[in-house]
Parts: sequence; structure tokens; C-alpha cells
Amino acid sequence: MQNDGTGSRTEVEKEILAEISRRLVVKKEELVQFLEGKVADPVAVVSSVTKKLISEQLVTNVDPVGLSSYAITQKGMRAVK
Repeated sequence: MQNDGTGSRTEVEKEILAEISRRLVVKKEELVQFLEGKVADPVAVVSSVTKKLISEQLVTNVDPVGLSSYAITQKGMRAVK
């Protein structure tokens, strides 16, 4: 059975997915700043959560001019709703 993006997620995964969907494209550094004060190690959390969201095809990695960034996919937009 194919994952439709509506599976169980942690609160921080939901928050990151919602933030990316709100902005459509976001730099990795902006996600780290978004999580500062919310988690103990925002850099590690952004890394692990975005890898999971990419593997589920909810976001995609984009690298404009060498800056690591993430963009929401259509599947990701449906999962947020």
C-alpha cells in the first residue's frame, strides 16, 4: 500500500511541514531558526525531519546557488490540509 502522506507524524514534523507549506520554499537555515527555542538541537531535528519528509515525497530538496532549501510538493500540500 502506498503512503498517501497522511500517516502519523510527531508534532515537530507537523510544524515543519506546515511551515514549509505556508512559505512554499524555505531555506534550511530558516527552518533551524523556526525551531530555535522549541527543540534542543534544531540543526539535527531539521536534518532528520526533512529527510523523512523527502522520503515520503511531501517536500523536495532544492539547491539554488548552493543554498540548501526545501519546497512543498502537491502531496505535501494535501497532507497538510
